Amino acid sequence: MFIVPLTSNITPLETAGSKKQAEEKAEGEATFLDIFESLVNNVKETDAQVQQDAIDLMLGDVDDLAQIQVNLEKAATAVDLLVTVKNKAVDAYNEIMRMTV
Repeated sequence: MFIVPLTSNITPLETAGSKKQAEEKAEGEATFLDIFESLVNNVKETDAQVQQDAIDLMLGDVDDLAQIQVNLEKAATAVDLLVTVKNKAVDAYNEIMRMTV
């Protein structure tokens, strides 16, 4: 068995992935990675807003309780959407791995 030595001819995954992403972004189409990153960022932003609302509520700086409830529902919906997309992606990956060649 011959083992191929690692040389500089092998490009790192980060470099290959960034070239591919640059080509796809040039076309103007959103990739799955872009969509997933935007979902994660949305969850982070809504969670930060909910945390700030909780602090404001404890300090008594809240004038509109309905807006706090709306922000809570936005955060819950963002998390549900992220989990659903993640589960569908994992299911698709598992389905591909079960295919026979």
